[in-house]
Amino acid sequence: MAAESADWIESFLPVLCCPDTKQPLRWATPEECAKVGLPVDKPALAREDGSRVFPVQDGIPLLLPAE
Repeated sequence: MAAESADWIESFLPVLCCPDTKQPLRWATPEECAKVGLPVDKPALAREDGSRVFPVQDGIPLLLPAE
């Protein structure tokens, strides 16, 4: 995935929130990605408290609620 495809997320990050808790989202750290089994070299978003990580696939954040 090209880095440019996720660039738009930066401008929308202030309004994105977790579908479960409504906490603000931020860029996930490589450590947070590794902890949940996501590739550390791919972008992902994390809940403000870091308890949930959402992958970004083809430039689209997969913000699905917990099952």
